[in-house]
Amino acid sequence: MGTSMSKLVRKWKRRKPGIYLVRTDRHLRPGRENGYVGRSVNWEIRRRQHLGQDARHTAKPWADLRPGWRVLRLPWWLGWVWVLAPLEWLAIKVLLPRYNAQHNHGNPRRVTLSRATAQRLERDTAAPGLARKRLAVTWGMYALRGAGAACLLAGVAGYLLNR
Repeated sequence: MGTSMSKLVRKWKRRKPGIYLVRTDRHLRPGRENGYVGRSVNWEIRRRQHLGQDARHTAKPWADLRPGWRVLRLPWWLGWVWVLAPLEWLAIKVLLPRYNAQHNHGNPRRVTLSRATAQRLERDTAAPGLARKRLAVTWGMYALRGAGAACLLAGVAGYLLNR
């Protein structure tokens, strides 16, 4: 019994549990957003599964949006579902990720799996124009910010001159 228990403990110690946040690009817009939150007893394997690098799994629809991973790593002895599930639920409620379907019903920006798949198809078919559209939006935002700053400076200058 002692050897089987020590094998079991060694197996548990190989786990890398954690709660992970995936930051992604926005769909057809500039900027980044919270894309997905999840839990895993081995977050490195789960990352490969999400990105489609594991032969048994297909990539998630948001995998082309340059995902960046942030992981809250937990010690091996906290790698139980009854510990990870409430932490994942809390992270989803606080971070409001866009592509989570579970526990995310209060999020007005939530995207269902079918809609995320349609968005992925839209990005794949509109790839050449996508860069131009993002660039135009970015330059438009810079122009708007510059105009706002010019108005503020003109107002301050007018106030100082009339004083």
